[in-house]
Amino acid sequence: MDLHQIQVSYQPNEDRLLYRASFKADDGALQEIRAWLTRRMLRELWSGIVTSLKAQIRLDKPLAAHASAEMVSMEHHASVAAMQENGSFGNSYESAVQKYPLGETPLLVTTASFTANPNQPLRINLISESGKGFEIAFSSPILHGFCKLLMEAVEKADWDMNLVLPGDALFPKLSASLN
Repeated sequence: MDLHQIQVSYQPNEDRLLYRASFKADDGALQEIRAWLTRRMLRELWSGIVTSLKAQIRLDKPLAAHASAEMVSMEHHASVAAMQENGSFGNSYESAVQKYPLGETPLLVTTASFTANPNQPLRINLISESGKGFEIAFSSPILHGFCKLLMEAVEKADWDMNLVLPGDALFPKLSASLN
C-alpha cells in the first residue's frame, strides 16, 4: 500500500492529537489508520524523530556527519518549502475512506520505535498498550512534512511545548518565514 495522505489535528475535547494516515490499496481503495497522540507520547515521539533524523544523516552521508544538525534543518526547510509550493499542505484531507484496518476508533499510542537504515526510509512503529499497532515508512520529505504537521498541531493545542529540529537556531529567518 502507498501512503496517500497524513493529517494531524488537535482535538480539544480529548486534549490529544489525532493522527490519521490514509493509504491507497492496489485496487485503489482508500484505507485509513487512526491514532491518538498524548502530550507525553508526543515528547517521546519527537525525541525519537530528532534522534533518527540525525542518525539518518550519519548513515546516508557519513562525510557530513559532523554537520548533521545543519543538514537536518536544511532538509526540513527545503522539504516543507517544496510541499508548500506544490500545494500539499493546502489539500483537504480526503474522507472517502472505505476501510479501517485497525478499526475506526483511534489507537491510543503508548510506545514508538524507530528503525533507520542507510538509504532507506525511516520506519516508525506506533504501538498501543495492548500491543496493537502499525509501522509507517517515511521518506525524508514526508517525514519533514509530518514534523511540520506535528509542530502546527502542538501550537494549536497550546501545550507549552516547543518542537524544534536540530539546526533550527542557525536558520531563524527561514524558519519564521515558513511558519
